[in-house]
Amino acid sequence: MGWKILIVEDEDWACVGLKEMLNSLYGETIFTFSNAKEIQEAVVAINKQHFDLIFMDIHLMDGLSFEIFKQVAVDVPLIFTTAYEQYALEAYQNKGYAYLLKPFDVDELKQVMNRIEPLLPKIEPQLKQRFLVKYGNFLKSLAIADIAYFMAEDKELYSVEKGSGIAYIIEDTITHLVTQVDPMVFFQINRKFLVRIDAIQSMLKISRNRIKLALIPPTPESIVVIVSEERSPNFQRWLDQ
Repeated sequence: MGWKILIVEDEDWACVGLKEMLNSLYGETIFTFSNAKEIQEAVVAINKQHFDLIFMDIHLMDGLSFEIFKQVAVDVPLIFTTAYEQYALEAYQNKGYAYLLKPFDVDELKQVMNRIEPLLPKIEPQLKQRFLVKYGNFLKSLAIADIAYFMAEDKELYSVEKGSGIAYIIEDTITHLVTQVDPMVFFQINRKFLVRIDAIQSMLKISRNRIKLALIPPTPESIVVIVSEERSPNFQRWLDQ
């Protein structure tokens, strides 16, 4: 069961964008969303059901969202989202755990969520068992057990099949894939590669604590597979579990 999230926001584009960013970070099955555009609509929603997390814009269609706290108690993590810097102090005085200044991107959202996650209910991610992939004009359902690694190249994301080495185009992102696969089996070594442990043929330590990998099936000769410097310590701990 995923988190129940209330988004108090009167601009549709902002609400849709926030949902898309959360889905890209955690996967589409982890959330149950509710929306409110007005103060009274938010009051009714908060009184009616429990939420695990609330995102709240400050300027709503019928006034400032701070009026909500005069009518209903909010005792769950609250993240304010606004285009106005001057409300930061008042936001924190109204139990805001974080303050995101619009327009914010997915990295800024992730930093905030990293602080909030310990306060949210623990949930078990729903891991993918297979992916629908493309090869030319053909489609194929590729089992996760048959994928050696995922590789981003030339604005495309590929899942590389064990044995055959065929690279199938997959409609997804590395960031999202990390939430969809078993973290004991796959590790994101850099921005372009998510690697299965038994696809690693050999490892060579190089400069600045980076690690060069040889994979099975092999990558094209023009592509060098390097564990980035910042990911190297966690990668080595992952190997030693």
